[in-house]
Amino acid sequence: MEVDLGRLELSANQQRAVGNNNIRSVWRSQDVINGHWLIAGGSGVGKTHTIRKIVESMAATTQHDLRIHVLDVHGDIYIPGASEVLFSESTTVGLNPLIVDPDRHTGGVRKAIQNFISTINKSGRQLGDRQEAVLRAVLEDLYQANHFYVDKPESWTLNDGIRRKFPKKYPNVEDLSRWAYFKYKQLYMGGNSKSAAALDRVNKEAMKIQRQCKENSAESDDTLADFKNKAIDAYTEYVSSINTGRELEDLLKYDSKTTLKSVLDRIDNLKNSGIFRNEEPNFNPNSTVWRYKLNPLSADEKKMFVFFKLKELYDNAMKRGLCDHICEVIVIDECNRFMDNDPDNIISLMANEIRKFGTALICASQSFTHFTEDFLGSVATKLVLGIDEYYWPKTTKQLQLKTENLAWIIPRERGLVTIKRKTNPLDPASKLKWLFTHFNK
Repeated sequence: MEVDLGRLELSANQQRAVGNNNIRSVWRSQDVINGHWLIAGGSGVGKTHTIRKIVESMAATTQHDLRIHVLDVHGDIYIPGASEVLFSESTTVGLNPLIVDPDRHTGGVRKAIQNFISTINKSGRQLGDRQEAVLRAVLEDLYQANHFYVDKPESWTLNDGIRRKFPKKYPNVEDLSRWAYFKYKQLYMGGNSKSAAALDRVNKEAMKIQRQCKENSAESDDTLADFKNKAIDAYTEYVSSINTGRELEDLLKYDSKTTLKSVLDRIDNLKNSGIFRNEEPNFNPNSTVWRYKLNPLSADEKKMFVFFKLKELYDNAMKRGLCDHICEVIVIDECNRFMDNDPDNIISLMANEIRKFGTALICASQSFTHFTEDFLGSVATKLVLGIDEYYWPKTTKQLQLKTENLAWIIPRERGLVTIKRKTNPLDPASKLKWLFTHFNK
């Protein structure tokens, strides 16, 4: 693949070093040490146009099967010929974050649960410790109800060799909502049995008895005896209504009706977000470019969508195995919204690990200062389209530039690019670190 970034402007020393004054800045996938890009530019300097040009050039010049995923948070990266899907509260398609990776070493039910919980925590208000424990318990029970067991790796695949009346399927967020509501009703009312409600009455009667004793109430012995008899009756009812033998375990596991209700409310918010649906996005498999239009979603919903989608693409790349060419490109618009200092951030993980598996990232932001040093060091190609003067001091230090280099930039006309290439003595531009390029020449 190739992307022509324009004609270079060379100093006299650079002209002597390369022996040519008519050199173009050309990105070639076979020459770079990895396919990752980081594009920095403030509002109005041409980020969207540049992304479009890069994507179109990659699609037109690839010599291999290629899929380009464009995560378009503003809904303005129009690319001719791209297959597009809009994600909103009223659409019928979405993601399923509860799919289980069947790999015995990298996947499993416990890993799927942890990924789901950690992604929710990263994308918005964090779950409390008790909420997280209850959500984990709900998910474990839901997976078990769908024949996926934490400690049985042979159950982690859809085709586990067991014949059933109904085909085995992965649960989804709608299933999770129904299951949590069922558990809430069971905890609140006793479900189909009365065991949970009866045990709840036992606790209430015991507390009344204890309060009577502590307060040295003048209540007659008959009243206290009445409390005891009610407790005995409630416990007798509980014992008689036991069906599964797990009633007490469930009551303890789900902590309280209040905690379970708060988890249920959080799950319902996820279900109603427009991200999670039973239908998969109906992209055209014959289109090289898939554009995910995320502009109707809220900021937290965009975060959740991007994190879950990137995790899905990361897992798919790992399953695909080692690849000696780029077969998948992921474009992340406004990437700074999804970055943090967590080393386990999915974007940081992909930048460090996914190169060998045929995947490249193209990240766009208003400044390089939004990214960690490790991430900057993992990206082979950096393109500066024009950044606000506020960011100049830190940017010059990060990128080993001079202030006058940034001042040389004219938005939409000329910018700076650096490309870490493999050794290629035939390419004169490989001798230069930062390239001053005229985009329209």
